[in-house]
Amino acid sequence: MEYIDVSGVVGKSMTYWRSRIFAKLLLSRIPVSYSEWAKVGLFRHGNMDDFSYAWRILQMHSKILDKSSGWRGLELGPGDGLLSAFLAPAVGATGLSLVDAGDYAHKDVQRYLTQIAAFNSANPEMIQPSFEHLNSIESMLSNVGGEYYSNGLRSLNSLSTASFSLIYSQAVLEHIRRHEFEATMIECRRLLSEDGVMSHVVDFKDHLGGKLNNMRISSGLWERDWYAADSGFYTNRLRLSEILKVCKNAGFNVEIRNLKRWEQIPIKRSQLAEEFCSLSDDDLLVNEAHLIMTPKT
Repeated sequence: MEYIDVSGVVGKSMTYWRSRIFAKLLLSRIPVSYSEWAKVGLFRHGNMDDFSYAWRILQMHSKILDKSSGWRGLELGPGDGLLSAFLAPAVGATGLSLVDAGDYAHKDVQRYLTQIAAFNSANPEMIQPSFEHLNSIESMLSNVGGEYYSNGLRSLNSLSTASFSLIYSQAVLEHIRRHEFEATMIECRRLLSEDGVMSHVVDFKDHLGGKLNNMRISSGLWERDWYAADSGFYTNRLRLSEILKVCKNAGFNVEIRNLKRWEQIPIKRSQLAEEFCSLSDDDLLVNEAHLIMTPKT
């Protein structure tokens, strides 16, 4: 799930930030389905239903893999769309499995067909399978060897060991529940082939304002289901050093690319919840990183 740019609100008052949390809490209690909220731009999980975005992300991560064809991939957190599975043959994949924490992807066949046609028009040199006469999401996924699962860690548990050459995500690792993060990385190690690669872009910012205001709140409140998780603004608030430690313990070598940092920590230490006060300046300055992981031998 890509970080939705809300840079226009950065620098505004804490009152504004708190009002956004209150609004999310309130709106999430209204008995309206996720798909209906997504139609009006609320609670959207990324832009994977747009071919230009899905193609850019798929290309970026698949280039990390030293294979031009015949590989199988796993995308964590496809969010609102399944387009990456439909476009995967264009980067040499025999199939792409998509795993998310919920059933967020829309199922509008015609909308996908329109996006695929737009992709083919923009990339006439790419050889893609035909989707003509396919009238269901299941048949479209089967056409490209794709799969869609929506039970998070339980879905990962159901997949076969060493079955993927590439596992990737775009601004998703920070949304994995903190209590499931280590288990998720251990499962990814099990699922990755010995010559495979993991590629994850991680966004460490507060997704409601682009700073670190989320670290003002103690885990006693933040980690409750009814608060951040059920209200659509959850991040696990793990910092780079913590993620590196978990991934290395899970059996990965980790390379850091494209490290992005603030010039100064965007929050006063006195405003941090007590549990975060011991974090280093280096951890608090990092706002994004691209992590490349390979299995330890």
